[in-house]
Amino acid sequence: MRRSAFARLARLAPGLALAIAACADLGIGISASGGPRPPAEIRTGAAEMALQAVESDVAAEEIARGVQRLVDEALVCMSWPALWLEDTGRRAQFLARYDLMARDWGGEVSAESAARMQEFVDLGFLTAQARQNVGAGAVLYTLSAEGQAALQGSPYGGARPSFCGPSGRRVQEITNVEWGEFDCGNLRVSFTHMAEGWPMWARTESTRARIAQTWSPPGRSLAGRVTLSRQWYRNDTLPSGDFENGALRSVCFDPVRTRFAGSDLDLNVGAAAPAAAPLGFDADTPQPGPQGAARQ
Repeated sequence: MRRSAFARLARLAPGLALAIAACADLGIGISASGGPRPPAEIRTGAAEMALQAVESDVAAEEIARGVQRLVDEALVCMSWPALWLEDTGRRAQFLARYDLMARDWGGEVSAESAARMQEFVDLGFLTAQARQNVGAGAVLYTLSAEGQAALQGSPYGGARPSFCGPSGRRVQEITNVEWGEFDCGNLRVSFTHMAEGWPMWARTESTRARIAQTWSPPGRSLAGRVTLSRQWYRNDTLPSGDFENGALRSVCFDPVRTRFAGSDLDLNVGAAAPAAAPLGFDADTPQPGPQGAARQ
């Protein structure tokens, strides 16, 4: 068996202390107990993390379980609008100056941003308090506990701030499996998925409309696709929580930054091609439908 794409990519990033190994390359088979064995690099402690090719006789139930795990982890993200912010000195508070935005950016931009922030208030992510003593259009926003948990990024630099929540979707059917050497694993799985209801946090009609525009409303299925491999960690580097060592996951290699990040989970096959997505799917980006027609 020729060496996997993971093994070739690993040589490009030796400083990551990651080992990428296909089980056939190392002569590692399925253990007598019926489960896969960690690669040699993990067993000997030589690597902190290793990716292993999925064995050809993997159970269909495990594939379905692995895909559902990734779908459960998928987030719907809603980006913050452009804002003129003044530093409050508090991490959970943000002072927006809509008066200065209207003066320098125009009244339409200011009104649209204020309406979007009000949507986040209606969702319970923020509270808002007018600060007339600061300016006629000054509003102090404070993150709620739910908002602090949902916030990704920062309004003061780095990744653009977004509020992200669980997608609430479930796998209906595994429709196809394909074996090969792909950028994010050796087992490509096609499936259908749907939501039985709106996510619990999506309390407003405008938010539900954004979700329906990005994916589909409850009760309507979509085609999805993801590429899988087995991901192993050394015991002392195992992620916290309920992470299952050796589980099927999607891990992609970034050749520009020479690191592994994100996955190729695509929950709307036929729409815009997904980039590796460590955070979630942006509900503010209308995507073309399955036939390529832009959704409104």
